[in-house]
Amino acid sequence: MNKKKGTVILADGTPPTHEMALRIMREAERLIVCDGAWRAAFAIGRAPDVVVGDGDSLGDEGRSELARRGIPLVSDYEQETNDLCKAFRYALQTGASGDIAILGATGKREDHAIGNIFHLIDFAEMSAAAAHPIAVTMVTDYGVFEPVLPPGRAWSEGCRVGLPVSMFAPFPGTEVASEGLAWPLDGVNLDTLWRGTLNKIVSDAFSVQTNRPILIYRPHQC
Repeated sequence: MNKKKGTVILADGTPPTHEMALRIMREAERLIVCDGAWRAAFAIGRAPDVVVGDGDSLGDEGRSELARRGIPLVSDYEQETNDLCKAFRYALQTGASGDIAILGATGKREDHAIGNIFHLIDFAEMSAAAAHPIAVTMVTDYGVFEPVLPPGRAWSEGCRVGLPVSMFAPFPGTEVASEGLAWPLDGVNLDTLWRGTLNKIVSDAFSVQTNRPILIYRPHQC
């Protein structure tokens, strides 16, 4: 039996169906669920260890079901952040072990999806400031988003020549250099979100160096 590892946060978007996402959820040491996703967790076949949020999506049925199963509900009613942010903050505060993978954060509403994706940079900065920094990724049914903080990062596992990769630079003044990509980013002005997208890996490893936080997206075939 594989040893369970890391923490999964299941958000209230479209429930994951891709085998990679489901495997990550099955193998997670701990499953934290945003309150609106409690039904999806049970439907996938894994009971949450804890449900976090403001409780507005649970209703009496959800509260009764969680109580019957002995699953704790952590209610956070502040409205400055969404339930995903509350769940991530809870994960850090309660000593998340291993990496954190966020599932179910896209689909349904595009505004929620875009907001959740770019929250990854906030999560990476929160993790970097923690006593024991951990990596955070967002896994969808199509690929993986990963935040990269300065000075950058190098990849070696799972890279195959010709496979796609995209960079998103949400902050002005972002300067990026790269190795192992078909179209090097050295000197490219990433002044719009699309300008670093649709690149290709041309080596068994690639790296990026950046002066501001960016996001990297790689489809599952990577």
